[in-house]
This record gives sequence, structure tokens and C-alpha cells, in this order.
Amino acid sequence: MKKQLLIIVTLSFLLALAACGKSSANSFSDNLISASIADSVTEVKITHILGGTESQWTVDSDELETLKNWFLGLNCSMVQFEAGNSPGDESGGEVYSFNMADIDHAGFSYVINGPDRCYLLMDGNWYSVSNPSDPPVTEPQWEKLTIEKVKELAKKGDALSWSDFEPYRHTDIGSGLYIYFYEIDEDYCLVIGGGDQQAAPMYIRLVLKPYDHEFLDDKAYIEIRTENVDDFINSQNS
Repeated sequence: MKKQLLIIVTLSFLLALAACGKSSANSFSDNLISASIADSVTEVKITHILGGTESQWTVDSDELETLKNWFLGLNCSMVQFEAGNSPGDESGGEVYSFNMADIDHAGFSYVINGPDRCYLLMDGNWYSVSNPSDPPVTEPQWEKLTIEKVKELAKKGDALSWSDFEPYRHTDIGSGLYIYFYEIDEDYCLVIGGGDQQAAPMYIRLVLKPYDHEFLDDKAYIEIRTENVDDFINSQNS
């Protein structure tokens, strides 16, 4: 979980949560509280990690307001841990992160290591939560992308868009660009990339699955809009 936390500590929701730190010696200032960005927030991206499975989705409107109120109701106090013994170093557990684009604030994660062992990680500092509860969010019921579904989608050719893949579970592995990673099976994954989700994807690749997302470009792949999925799979099995 430590490696995952290093990736997901990117929540820009910090100002709206400033009240959480008031019970600690290193509390957020009243100026930060009064400068809350709550009115300007229209959308929050959620990342949820549990049992090695990562899910991402977005909330807005009423659900977003409920989420903000939940955060502001948390009672927190700063705690310190020796190196290697923080809540993020424990195996297992559950993590929520919340991200807002174009907001320049420190990161935040909500870590659940047990019913009475919940923590906030903000700007590198740990806070113990004395009144823990699960975030009031509902995770979508994702479909699993399969090879057969990829074959059907590939028939759309250049008409394929980001929205065609919205029902399927994915992980955002991009930095600066939108890059979505879809698990298929033990042999294959699908990767979609681009700079604007209102435009056609730059690429939609069926990839011979690597051991790590970082090595996607080193593996064999095809562009499913212009190349044949069956031919690619047969070539890997021959």
C-alpha cells in the first residue's frame, strides 16, 4: 500500500478540509479555512483502492456537497510515526483519494486500516481520525472488459470514442495526458490515450500484458481501430 499511496496522494480538496487539522499542534490557519474553495468546486475525481483493486470515478452536484460536509465533520489530530511504521506502510487496508484538476494544493488520502484506525494523509503529515466513518460515496458497478467485447468495439473503427469504454473498470495511469489502463485477462490489457476526452483518442491499443504499467511501450500491441484483433492474438499464440 505504501507504493500506492505515493501515487495517489493528489487530493486538491485540502482547503475545504482545513477544519480537520484544528485540533493538532500544526493546524491549518483560519485564513485557509476562510479561503475555502468549496464554492468553486464542481467535480471531484475519486480513486478507491481495496484488496489490490483500484477503481476511479467522478462525483459532482449533490453527492459532492455530501462528501464535503463529511470531510468537514471529521475530528483529527496530528500523529507521528517512525520511518517504515506509518499507516501507509501496513499491508492490506483501504485507501480513498480525491482529486480536483487545476487546483494547486497539497495532497490528501483517507486510509482505513481497521474500524478504529483511520487516518488522513495531508501534505506529508498523518492525522488520526477520532470519529471515523466511510466516505459517503457510491462506487459505480463496473463491467469487466473482455477480449470478446474488444472485438465488438473494434468493429466501430474510427468511430470509437472515450464514451464507448466508460462502463468498464479502468485505472488512470496518465500524467498530463489521459491514459486509461483496462485489465482484460492474464495475457492482454487495453490502453487508451489522448489529451482531450472531447476529441477522438490518440490511440486505442490492445497490448500483450506487461508486468508493470511503466513498460507498456515495450510490449507488442495493435491499434484496434485499424488492425485485426484476431490476427494479433493468433500471432501471439503461434
